Amino acid sequence: MKRLALALLLALPAQAEIYKHVDSEGRVTYSNIPSKGAKKLDLGDVPGAIPAPRNGVVRSGGGSSGNATPSSFPRVDVATQRSRDQTKLQILRDELGSEQKLLDSARQKLAATPADARQRDNVTMHEKNIEALQKEIARVQ
Repeated sequence: MKRLALALLLALPAQAEIYKHVDSEGRVTYSNIPSKGAKKLDLGDVPGAIPAPRNGVVRSGGGSSGNATPSSFPRVDVATQRSRDQTKLQILRDELGSEQKLLDSARQKLAATPADARQRDNVTMHEKNIEALQKEIARVQ
C-alpha cells in the first residue's frame, strides 16, 4: 500500500515537498513531513501550483465532491500535464524495479528459513506492493 501512498502524494500540488525514507529493512515511506533520514524528492517546480497542506494527511476519494471548480483555479496545459505524467511514470517504474529487487531478496530469505512467518509476511507485502505499482503504472500510461 505504500505505492498507493506514493501515487496519492504525487497527486498533490507539485510545489509540495515530498520525502522518501527507507528503513533498515528496506521498507519505504513517503510523506510531506520531513523526518530524520528522509530524503527530499525533487519533482520539479510547476508554475501556478498551490502549496499542499503540511499536516501529513493524504486523503483519497474518487468522483466529484459536488463542488464546481472556481474560475480562478489554476489550469494546467496539456504539455505540462504530460510532463507531470511522465515524471510520475518514471518514479513508479523506478520504484517497481526497487520493489522487485526487495521481493527477490525476501524470497531468498524465506527459502533459507521457510518456517519464518515474518519472512512470509515480507514476501506477501512486496508482492502486494508490486501489484499496486503495476496497477498505477497501467492507469498512468
